[in-house]
Order: sequence, then C-alpha cells, then structure tokens
Amino acid sequence: MGLAARILVVLVWLSAGLGMAHAQVDILPEVRTGILSHDVGNGTNALLDPQRISDANVELLFSLGDLSNILVVAELRPHIGATLNFKGEDSFAYAGLSLTAQLPLLPVFIEASLGGAAHGTPFATSTTPAPPRFGCVAVARAAASVGVNVLPGASIIGTVEHYSDGGLCGTPNDGVTNVGLRIGFRF
Repeated sequence: MGLAARILVVLVWLSAGLGMAHAQVDILPEVRTGILSHDVGNGTNALLDPQRISDANVELLFSLGDLSNILVVAELRPHIGATLNFKGEDSFAYAGLSLTAQLPLLPVFIEASLGGAAHGTPFATSTTPAPPRFGCVAVARAAASVGVNVLPGASIIGTVEHYSDGGLCGTPNDGVTNVGLRIGFRF
C-alpha cells in the first residue's frame, strides 16, 4: 500500500471515529478540503498556471476544549492533514498547531500554522520521475490562510503552505510552496 493510500485510510478512520465522538465532546470542530497549485515558489512556475493545479488537500482541526479559551483573540487548535500530488511530485502528510483569529465585525479570519511533515512521491511513474527535493523524509511545514465565513459553519479559505528541511539533511534545500483554495466545514 503506497503512502497516499495509507494517509487516506488513516484520515478516513480518524474522521469516522471522531465523528462518533463528536456527539459527546466537541473534538473535531472543522474539516477542510481543496485544491492547490504545486510548487509555485521556485520562480519558473506562474501562480495562476492551470498546469500547476495538481494537489488535493484534506485537513482535520481539533478542539482543545477549555484550553482554547485562554487566548481571548484567537483559537489554538491541533491539526492533521495531507496534501497529495497527482503528477508524480512530492506529497505530504502533516501535523501541527493552527492559530486562528476572527476579525471583529467581519466574516473574515486569518490563520497561521506550524508543524512537521513527512513526504513521499506515491504517484511517480517511470515517465515522470519525481525530483529529489529534500535530503530527508521529515520536513517542517508553515502555512498561512485567510478565510471568509460564507454560511454558518462553512468558509472559503485561501492558503499558502511551505515545506522545507532548512538544508539540514545534507542536500540543497529547494523547498516546496503550494497555493490554493479550500472549503471548511465547522461542526
């Protein structure tokens, strides 16, 4: 079973189990999914190039319960997710913390996320080999998002995510920056 299949199995298993737990405790307050343009940050790839839209993303955000009430202006939430590339380039499974702040009097929120990721190339083929981007499997992930609440419990989110090993794994660090749109559903 490839990396992508394993990630999807784990995410489906978690969402099914957490959905049942949701009736008792607000443990899974949000699910997000969307599409991203892959590797827009290396200068040769135009941001709006339709050929770069090759990533699918899914992310689960969890509640810290009363701990999130400590922050008055923002909500701190752990997250897990995956960004899967379907053209033979790097795919990622990630986890970390997201800090979300709702702007006053507007249906707009901003968010910053930090964490770690593991990468692989599950959809690489012999005709489209994946380039070695990192010197190790474990990398850091940083993301920023701006969202608009369009309906109660639903939002549209613009996201930029960056993966990097910081050059700490013995090879030059090319990094990967993805940009795209997602939709979010709060429970």
